[in-house]
Amino acid sequence: MANKEIKTIEVGGKTYAVGLFWQPVQDEKNYLKEVKISVQTVVTNANLYCLKKGAASQYGLGSTSYGHKSGMPSGASGIANALRDKSSALCVFRIKEGWWFITIRNNLILSEEDTVYTDEKDARDAFDSMLSIPDWGYKIAPAEWKIDETAEMSAADLLSRGQAVELRKIESNLKKNIIILLILGFVGWQYHLKQVEKAELERRLAEKKRQEQLKKLQPPPPPPPPPPAPYEALISPDDLAKKCTVLIVNSTATVPGWELQNSTCLEKQISSLWKRSYGTAGWIFEAQQFGVLHENMKLSANDSSYNNVLGVLAIPSVNHINSKPNMSKEEIQIKLNGIFHSLKLTGLKLENKKVTIKDPNNPSYSRDYPYTSFKFSDAAYRLPMDWVNMFKDIGGIEFESITWDNNKKQWNYVGKVYERTKEMEKEEEEALKKALEEKNKSESQPEIQNNTKQQNGANAQPVENVDVKNNEQNTNNQEGQS
Repeated sequence: MANKEIKTIEVGGKTYAVGLFWQPVQDEKNYLKEVKISVQTVVTNANLYCLKKGAASQYGLGSTSYGHKSGMPSGASGIANALRDKSSALCVFRIKEGWWFITIRNNLILSEEDTVYTDEKDARDAFDSMLSIPDWGYKIAPAEWKIDETAEMSAADLLSRGQAVELRKIESNLKKNIIILLILGFVGWQYHLKQVEKAELERRLAEKKRQEQLKKLQPPPPPPPPPPAPYEALISPDDLAKKCTVLIVNSTATVPGWELQNSTCLEKQISSLWKRSYGTAGWIFEAQQFGVLHENMKLSANDSSYNNVLGVLAIPSVNHINSKPNMSKEEIQIKLNGIFHSLKLTGLKLENKKVTIKDPNNPSYSRDYPYTSFKFSDAAYRLPMDWVNMFKDIGGIEFESITWDNNKKQWNYVGKVYERTKEMEKEEEEALKKALEEKNKSESQPEIQNNTKQQNGANAQPVENVDVKNNEQNTNNQEGQS
C-alpha cells in the first residue's frame, strides 16, 4: 500500500521530496497567485512550492509537516526533466524505501502518481492499471517483473542527469499564522496522549513477545499442501467473451464531439479512451449524466486540456474454471498455427514463458512450482464469442484481454496456453497406479474373509454326533458288566 508518511527518499546519497501536489500553470508570469489560491482552497497545510518549467509548466506543493524543507529538490521534477525527450512516461523505480511510482502524461506529472509504495503488489497493480492506456513514450519497471516492452532504469542515474527544481517557502499570511498558533496550543495535550499511547504500545509489544516465546516451545506444524496449479482457476473464456462484448457495446456509445479510440476488457475492468475532435470538454461528462454512458464509469482526463478522457468501468466477477492442459509444446504450436493460418492471419506470437507460483496463504512454504505457457496475440474481425469457440478443444487456455480498436474496426486478443509437460503425465500415472492399488486391495478383502470361514468350517466336528457315540459306548459297557 502507499505509505502517506513516506514523503522523502534518499537516492545516491541525496534527499529528495516526493508526494507533491502537482498542478499545471495557466499563467507563468503570475504563477505565484495560482500557488496561493491552491494553498487557501485545496492544500491548506502546504507552505513550500517549486516550479517545473518546460513544454508544459506546472507547480508542486509540499509541506514541512511531511519532512520537506526549503532547498530540498523534487524527485519527480528531476525524473521528468531527464525524460523530457518524450512527452509521457510510466515509471516504477526500486529504491531503499520501497517502489517509487511516477506517471508523466503530456509533459505533466500527474498529481496522484508521485507515490512511494511499501508493498510490491500494490506498486505492480498501479503500474498494470495505467499500462492499459496506450502511447507511452517510456515504460520503466524492475527487470524481475518481466513485463513486455519495459526497461529497467536507475533512479540515481536519471536524477543525476535531470535538473531537479528545489522547494521554496511560501510567504505566510495572517490567517495561516493564526492557524499555526492554534495548532501549537494543542501540542502539550497531544504530547500527553502520545505518551499514553506509547505506554499501551509497549505493554502490547511485551505481551506479543511473551506469546511468541510460548509459540517457539510448541512443535512446528506439518508443512501445508502445495498451492494449486494456475490452470485450476483460469478465467473462463466464454464468460469473459460474453461480458466483454455486452459491456463494451453498452458502455461506449457515440458522444458528440468525441471519438472512441479503443476499449480494453480485462478480468476486473474495462478501460475506454475517447479523443476530443470538436466542442467542449464538458460534453462527455454531460453525456454520462443523461445516460448515454454507463453511470458507474469513472471518467478522468489524461491531460490538462481535456483532449483525451479515460473511462474505467468495473465489471462483474468473471467465472473461473479448472481447465487441465491437454497438449504438449509441439501440439500447441501446430494447433495455434493451424487456426491462425486458416484465417489468413500472420500476426501470431508465441512466447515460451516460465511462470513461478507461490502460495500466498502459506508464506512459510518456500517451494516454487514452474509451469510453461505459450502467449499469443492477434487482431481479428470476428466477434469475441466466435473467436473463443475456435479454441474449444484446447485445454489450459486463458484469454487475458479483449480490445476493441475503433479506428481499425477490429478486435485484438491476448491469451496464453499452458503446456502439458512430462512431469504432469508422470504425476497422473502415479496417481492412477495408486488408485488401482487401493481398488485391488479393497476388492481382495472379501475373498480373504470367505476363505477363512471355509477353513474354520472344515476343521470343526458336529457336536450332536459326538454325543450320540459317547452314549452308545457307555450303554454297551454297562450290559457287559451285568
